[in-house]
Amino acid sequence: MNERREQAGQTDAPTQLGVLIPAYEPGRCFSGLVRQLSEAGIPVVVVNDGSSASLETVFQGLEPAVVLRHEKNYGKGRALKTGIAYMAERGFTGIVTADADGQHRPEDILRVAEALAAGGGRLILGMRDVSRMPPRSRTGNCLTRVLFRLLYGIRLRDTQTGLRGIPLTERSLSGLLELSGEGYEYEMEMLVHSAALFPAGLEEVEIQTIYSADSDAASHFRPLRDGMRIYAVLFQCFPRFFLSSLLAFLTDYLSFNLLYYLVLKRSVPSAVLARVISGTVNYNVNRHLVFGGSYRLWGYLKILVPLLLANCVLMYLLVDCLGLPAFLMKPLVDGGLYIVSFVSQNRMSQ
Repeated sequence: MNERREQAGQTDAPTQLGVLIPAYEPGRCFSGLVRQLSEAGIPVVVVNDGSSASLETVFQGLEPAVVLRHEKNYGKGRALKTGIAYMAERGFTGIVTADADGQHRPEDILRVAEALAAGGGRLILGMRDVSRMPPRSRTGNCLTRVLFRLLYGIRLRDTQTGLRGIPLTERSLSGLLELSGEGYEYEMEMLVHSAALFPAGLEEVEIQTIYSADSDAASHFRPLRDGMRIYAVLFQCFPRFFLSSLLAFLTDYLSFNLLYYLVLKRSVPSAVLARVISGTVNYNVNRHLVFGGSYRLWGYLKILVPLLLANCVLMYLLVDCLGLPAFLMKPLVDGGLYIVSFVSQNRMSQ
């Protein structure tokens, strides 16, 4: 990556908090936003993420803000990482990220900065009123909010906000710079890994909900491509979990049928022993190849035992009581409990 750094005014003085704005083809209100923040006395760093040459005069007129430049458009995630690294090197202990499309007002940015200063290491999220968003944005935000809570156990009212107060600690800084994602998905990565990055937790601060013709025109979010990348982050463990579960299922299915038809002739003890065998395989694969993190045996057992009981009860009712064929009922019952297992294990590993 070719990167040129332009500096104006106060660039090297160590500062506690500052504002970071990634900007690609920014809207008409962008210069006014930077000017008002600078007049409020808070340092501003802008990352020009490969905007066209026609906007050169706009970026040159942002003094006393610092302007960093990407020679081409790499994406919002890369621009944020460039700005975070630059500000951390200059002694910033916290930054507020804001968008360049006109959706964030100076007073809201300053409120998030105040919450960050008093937050004790918490990640601060500027929370919009989702009900006041346009239908497309409202639908996408609601879906990601529900999935995020289901998969990671964290209740948030706005998962897609770009206005965030980020504490820069020794722990969070290395993690923020190592997170994957070059585009909008980087912000979802930050939320997915928030427990590790920000042990103090998350806090939402209510901000104004602004959608206008100017902000829509300045937004470069592509619903299909960027949306798919965000959902890929939410379900990042699922492909490996699927393969691990397939291996566990085959182990469980073969063990059950061998025990049921050749040894025990009863469904419940056969299901229990088969699950013990497959569970041992499944735990070790998930622990080392799928989830990692805080994935531990005790947590796995707290999930495995209730699912095993549910499996046994259903198999007893369907096979022993109703007389349905065991070789058909087994995959149906396991398939019904599969999603519960993934959600539970994914949340445990955070």
